[in-house]
Amino acid sequence: MLQDDEKRILRAVQRDATLSARDLAERLNLSTSTVWRRMKEMEDAGVITGRVVVANPDKLGLSVCLIVNVNIVKQTSDTRKAFEDFVLRHAYILQCYAVTGGHDYMLVVRARSVEEFERVLMDEILSHPSVATTRTQLVLQQKKNTTALPL
Repeated sequence: MLQDDEKRILRAVQRDATLSARDLAERLNLSTSTVWRRMKEMEDAGVITGRVVVANPDKLGLSVCLIVNVNIVKQTSDTRKAFEDFVLRHAYILQCYAVTGGHDYMLVVRARSVEEFERVLMDEILSHPSVATTRTQLVLQQKKNTTALPL
């Protein structure tokens, strides 16, 4: 369980990962050494797994967002591993979830156009030997997108 100081630090860096330990210390009324030590402890414990820049996909021409539900051909560990390895290598696939219900996986995919997505879907996803079927939803509007976890 996180201590109160750790929660405060984590909330702040989830909003802005560019803050230095000194900036965090000033904002949170803590010492710089305390902030640095707590950050290191959270990294060592695997609470903080990385720091990234969040890019605007629309500004980069990747304005088409799709949710792709995938069913695989067989429920074997080899088939799942083959599909998951494919997903990990594919740049257009931003997120992949193994899910319950009517599908095996849910993917979040970004593309420059519907035509580009069609090529990715037909030539890459559906052509993969582990994929049986897909069902795609075009995202009309994104109402919320955050990486900040509730603490």
